[in-house]
Amino acid sequence: MYEVAVIGGGPAGAAAALMLARAGRHVLLVDQTRSGLDFKVGEGLPPAARPLLRDLGALEPFLYADHLPSHGNERSWGNYATTIHDFIRDPNGHGWHLDRARFDSMLRRLAQDAGVVIRAPACLRNFARDPDGTWRLRLDSTEHGIEAQALWLIDATGRAAYVARQLGAKTIHGDRQVAFTALYAPSPEADEDLDSLTLVEAAPDGWWYTARLPERRRVVAFLTDADLEAARIAKQPTGFTNLLAQTLHVRSKLAATAYRRVSATRGGPAASSHLVPCHGRGWVAIGDAALAFDPLSSQGILTALYSGLRAAAAIDAELNGAPGSVARLTEELENVRAAYRRNRKAIYAEEQRWAERDFWRRRA
Repeated sequence: MYEVAVIGGGPAGAAAALMLARAGRHVLLVDQTRSGLDFKVGEGLPPAARPLLRDLGALEPFLYADHLPSHGNERSWGNYATTIHDFIRDPNGHGWHLDRARFDSMLRRLAQDAGVVIRAPACLRNFARDPDGTWRLRLDSTEHGIEAQALWLIDATGRAAYVARQLGAKTIHGDRQVAFTALYAPSPEADEDLDSLTLVEAAPDGWWYTARLPERRRVVAFLTDADLEAARIAKQPTGFTNLLAQTLHVRSKLAATAYRRVSATRGGPAASSHLVPCHGRGWVAIGDAALAFDPLSSQGILTALYSGLRAAAAIDAELNGAPGSVARLTEELENVRAAYRRNRKAIYAEEQRWAERDFWRRRA
């Protein structure tokens, strides 16, 4: 019997579980992640994450984990030249380019050290609510089936929003954007790549980004809409490479250090979306399950950590006899979404070179 069961072991779920355990709550974290994953998409962490990591008690172990500093963004957006938006004046200092698997593992380890019971790899097979309001859970793991009970459920299952959608919530999609991602590594004789910026380059049917990662690797991603011809091309074995060859700055960045591709191209959703509703009696959704952002915003992990922290405080308050705390959390997340929508619209409006193309017309 647990007070809270968190379904999903990414940054949002791990942050919520960690803070609830530190508040003295008996917490179960169910995580599907299998060890040994080479790469996980979502590697940019902006400077604003520093105070959140501090609040989690994770800043010191994070700083010792050898993630790379990110000193700003370089953009070819609105014209063919590039401009640099650096973090020099940011009061929180620089951001980071993460090894995401390492980052997520650190948060889960901190949660476990705080007393969270972690079942991994495991998945929530089914669940139901008893008449007394207790959730009854059936988990599948590699060893055997597990049954558990909890007073509260936190859906941290990412864009799938598995728990919330089973309870009747709906995901509202704001666009059809998808991301195609590949990893690159330099040739052994190449000079060291010391670039600490994230490069973003607009293209006729979408946009590209690339950033250096730990272990002498570089991520390259192309974002477009799922129904466009560019998406069909990017899915093909040589299509991603052919589209990349049409870029100016991303291609030059790879050529400067003789990078070669070392992974297959992965495709996945990258649309803006939100959940309606994102809480109910005895449950709440956080992270990408509640709000999923365009990667252009670099807000994904930041909002995941924030929503995990705030959800932990809200549920702890509910368990202490303060009803309405979770409802107020969802109001905060709606304010976050409203600000995100305004900023996203302004950024896309800066690019007018291909205003007649479907990708850009839809964002006008």
